[in-house]
Amino acid sequence: MDNSGLHNSKELFIRIANGDGVAFTELFRSYFEQLKWNALKILKSEFWAEEIVQEVFMQVWANRDKLAEIESPAGYLFRITANRCIDRIRRQELEIKMQYLVSQSLHKHTPAFQENLYDLDLTEKLIREAIQLLPEQGKLVFELHRNEGLSYQEISNRLHITRNTVRNHMVRNLHFIRSYLREKGQLYLLLFSVWYFF
Repeated sequence: MDNSGLHNSKELFIRIANGDGVAFTELFRSYFEQLKWNALKILKSEFWAEEIVQEVFMQVWANRDKLAEIESPAGYLFRITANRCIDRIRRQELEIKMQYLVSQSLHKHTPAFQENLYDLDLTEKLIREAIQLLPEQGKLVFELHRNEGLSYQEISNRLHITRNTVRNHMVRNLHFIRSYLREKGQLYLLLFSVWYFF
C-alpha cells in the first residue's frame, strides 16, 4: 500500500475511534474483498471466509477506542483475520475428534471408547446452567437459534431487532458460555465447541 493509502487508513481508524459510522462503512468497503480473498486462501471456503471477515469488522467496531493507537491499519486487519482463520481451523479439528468419539460410542465396549468416556449428561447440565445465567434477550436469541433452529434473519424478524444485533447477542452468549465451561475443565469446552459452533 502506498503512503497515501496508509494515511487514509490511519485517518479512517482515528475517525472510527471517535464513533464515526461513515468512516467505518468506508473502511469496510475498502478492505472487505481483500480480507475475504486472504481468508479464502487459508480456509478454502467462501462461506467461512465471509463469516470470518464480518466477525473481524465486528471486532474492529467493538474495540474502536483502541484504533487511534494502531500504526498499520492494513497490517492489523490482515493479522486479526489470519488469527480468526486459524481459530476456525482448530475448531474444525475439534469437530473431527468429536466425530471420532461419537463413532466409537456406537461400540461402547471397545478400549478406545472406554479411554475417552465422557459424562455427556454433566456437560449438558453445565451448558443449561450457563444459558440460565445469560441476560434475558440474549437467552431468548440463543434458544431461538439453537433450540428452534431459526436463522439470524428469522430471529431478527420475530424480535423486531436488526440481524447485526442478533449476531452480537450470539457472539456474547457463546463467549460467556465458553468462559463458564472453561472454569469446569477443558473437556467440557471441547464438547461445547463441537456441539454449538457447527
